[in-house]
Amino acid sequence: MNQKIDWIIHLVANGACEACGTVESSFLPYLCNAHTHGMNKYGHMDFQMVLRVNNQEIARILNTLGLRVQAGERFKAGDYVSGIYEDCDIRLDEFEETGRKVLRVIIPDKYNIFPEDEHCMAPYNLQLLDTEMLCVGGQLS
Repeated sequence: MNQKIDWIIHLVANGACEACGTVESSFLPYLCNAHTHGMNKYGHMDFQMVLRVNNQEIARILNTLGLRVQAGERFKAGDYVSGIYEDCDIRLDEFEETGRKVLRVIIPDKYNIFPEDEHCMAPYNLQLLDTEMLCVGGQLS
């Protein structure tokens, strides 16, 4: 099957926009709001990541999930998903992102501890913040 990426990834993070030069600086350190638009054409919720890893890794993770949906796989809140990383599963949790429900990718820390555990390392322990709390003062710009 010839799969084609037919959704977009919208990444809002601290830094300067390469296209327009606007500078964003309101996100808490190591956090962002990266999310897909377009999974609805497959009857599926979009995906979100809030852990600020490099752009290529965000694209790899979100596109891998999107391609799996495109191939017929279905995900729901609470699912543990293998195949993203070799040494651990990720989890998908339901969150709200700009008025819509999304499945947020939750990545465990290097000890495979998820954020609800008090021993989870920073910044992994911040992945359960509501979307509007990802920014200083609790406001997304």
